[in-house]
Amino acid sequence: MSKRSRLASFFSPDPKPKVNVKSSAFHKKDLQKLLSDKSPFGVKESYGAIRTQLNFARKSEKCPVFAVTSMTPGDGKTINCINIAISFAKLNKRVLIIDADMRNPTVHKFFSLHAANGLSELLAGFATAVNFKTTNVDNLTVLTSGDTPPNPAELLNSEQMDKLLRLVREHFDYVFVDTPPVSLVTDATVLAQKVTGYVIVVRPGRSDLGDLKRGIGSLQALGAAISGFVCNDADDSVRNSRRAYYKSYYYKRYGYSYEQYAAAGEARDDD
Repeated sequence: MSKRSRLASFFSPDPKPKVNVKSSAFHKKDLQKLLSDKSPFGVKESYGAIRTQLNFARKSEKCPVFAVTSMTPGDGKTINCINIAISFAKLNKRVLIIDADMRNPTVHKFFSLHAANGLSELLAGFATAVNFKTTNVDNLTVLTSGDTPPNPAELLNSEQMDKLLRLVREHFDYVFVDTPPVSLVTDATVLAQKVTGYVIVVRPGRSDLGDLKRGIGSLQALGAAISGFVCNDADDSVRNSRRAYYKSYYYKRYGYSYEQYAAAGEARDDD
């Protein structure tokens, strides 16, 4: 039995085959935000630096699982989650993105996929197989969010979620989980004991330092490891001042740098 067959059959002894259905909800501007060979040099270099630092934070795990979050909506957590995953996939690593932002799913839109029949159905017991979906990026696979459930935090804190994470750790090299903002709901925090660490996206001029401090305190109180920060969409006027303040305030070893997309100035409303 192939690895893909074992993945599909993990939750069911006799799963039915699934078909990826393309959605028309895809726009050219979304594609321009994705990391690619055509991305500006500074962008590629910054994601390479993030990739290197996350390798140091993997705790010797064969397949680390990183939760990517922010404190508030609009900080750019989803596009950064995807682009970090792409940077690892480009090294010929088997990479999975799990869209765990079941209240406001976005990952599927970047790859023109339907969100339905994904994580929520699996965790709630409505799906009989894990419906992994391929993307147009080599080595990158997505588990979409599924339909919005009434109890996302409860589902993420379930034994089924533990079972899923054990499964993907056996079949992938890296897993990235896109989670809701910490300050809005508890969904992200329930993964504290389930993931290798958290990558927190901050956005100078938008992220509130008070919220950031409280959010980090909440995660650390639950025993979560903070693997690093991504300073998103920092222009030259704040690159050396505010980013430095973030780094000094929350330990220099957590300071990651993310260069602004010079060629994609319209990317200002990412969740």
